[in-house]
Amino acid sequence: MKDYRESHKEERIARQYEEVVYRKNSYDDMLWKWEQGVLGCEVKNFKKQKSAISLLDFATGTGRILAFLEDKVETALGVDNAEVMLVHARSRVKKAELLCVDITNLEAELPLGSSASKWQDVLAGKQFDLITAFRFFLNAQPELRNAALRILIPKLRNEHSLFIFNIHGNLWSHRLFSKVWYAMRGRRLNTMTVSEVRRLAKRHGLEIVRWYGFGVKPKFLYRLFGAQFMFAVDSLLSKIPGMKYISYDLIFVCRKKNKNP
Repeated sequence: MKDYRESHKEERIARQYEEVVYRKNSYDDMLWKWEQGVLGCEVKNFKKQKSAISLLDFATGTGRILAFLEDKVETALGVDNAEVMLVHARSRVKKAELLCVDITNLEAELPLGSSASKWQDVLAGKQFDLITAFRFFLNAQPELRNAALRILIPKLRNEHSLFIFNIHGNLWSHRLFSKVWYAMRGRRLNTMTVSEVRRLAKRHGLEIVRWYGFGVKPKFLYRLFGAQFMFAVDSLLSKIPGMKYISYDLIFVCRKKNKNP
């Protein structure tokens, strides 16, 4: 696998996210519509316990998560290592702070023209009540997943703080058929399973307190019957117990394990 750190540093990738991946009524646009519902509900419930929430959005990209949540929290910070993505994020967010930094690779060189010669932990000493990381773990290579979690989990303020991330490619969803199709042509398509996520979380001292799934119906039906209609169908299916196991997009809500239960 190529280093996922380098995957989003070209302007054409940023434009593709904005103009193709998340174009109006695309499949990913419908996933985002559902994700907003989950995130909004989670933050609303969290605020019943803690009124002032500090947010860190890791791998913030073009700023979708950050722009949606910044008005629902007290402070918001987004970090990403791709300046071309953050250009779009800056036009989207209103009050959140944005930093172009690779917090997973402290030995990486800074961009040309920087006054320092090495990255530093710009989050040193900072802690957050809520950390989000969307569209990262599925495609990141295993060592990068581990590096990110080693950096991020200590940034959670305490055992009540939330770490919320998604996997937009559950193996046991309709993505399985795409994976087989790709494999027959000698190509790779990343997938993860709930079991893999559980092992990853456990390895880094996280407890999955709840998780959600959406997207039982395959993408081509969204094109065939219309995105809004299929979104309504998938929304109904997402309420049926057990359907999340075969859903395409999974959202996990985690906390640090309490070492002194």
